[in-house]
Amino acid sequence: MSEVTGPSDPLPPVLWPEEPPPPSPPPVVLLEPAPEPLLRPVPFEDHESFPGFWSRVGGMFRLVFSNPMELFERVPAGEGFGAPWRFLMLLSIPVFLIVCLFLFLIGIGATIAALEQNARGEEKAIIAVIPMIFGAVLLLMPLFTFLGMVIGGALNHFFLWLWGGLRPGAGANQSIRAYGYAHAFLQLGGLIPLVGPLLQIAGIIGIGMGLARLHKTDTWRGICAVLTPLFLVCCCGLLALLTIPAILAATRR
Repeated sequence: MSEVTGPSDPLPPVLWPEEPPPPSPPPVVLLEPAPEPLLRPVPFEDHESFPGFWSRVGGMFRLVFSNPMELFERVPAGEGFGAPWRFLMLLSIPVFLIVCLFLFLIGIGATIAALEQNARGEEKAIIAVIPMIFGAVLLLMPLFTFLGMVIGGALNHFFLWLWGGLRPGAGANQSIRAYGYAHAFLQLGGLIPLVGPLLQIAGIIGIGMGLARLHKTDTWRGICAVLTPLFLVCCCGLLALLTIPAILAATRR
């Protein structure tokens, strides 16, 4: 007798364990660059830190004697040529006084010589013109000071460009501003007896180093930029010494 089996139940499906999801990557945190410290202007333009005029002048001297290169770094914080020109004028007062004294002595000497020799009409006219020349020089000195600052700073900027030292950032106006402040100390140091010429040479090299710091370039490029005009002047002077006697000798033949 055969056994009749009923319908067989289907086997349950095999459930494999699910793999855990891959770990999510850590969140990307964008770090913002730290803000640069606020650049303060040079003390002569920093009315907030130095409210008084003479305190600003004293701050300039303290800055130059403590960290002269910082003067060039802080120049871009200001604008305009007025402030460096006024500071240059202030430190140019001793130079003005020396020029005035020199012209005064020349005028006195010419007057005494004319009186001793019973000056004629032409000599009297020359004596009368001397005070006018004296006044004109005094009136034009501020203009000459401004032009010297602008031309000197522009030449330094131009020769720094020739030496490949310009970088994006500070422009020619900043070079002129820096030259005005630095040249004020330079000409004041040149009045010191005996060591004045040495201070002038050292100051010119210092201006080159400062311009390199201002434009964020190699130091040697800045030094070459400020020495190039002096080299050209020396070459022109030597050329004149060699050619002028030869020309005069040729014209006498």
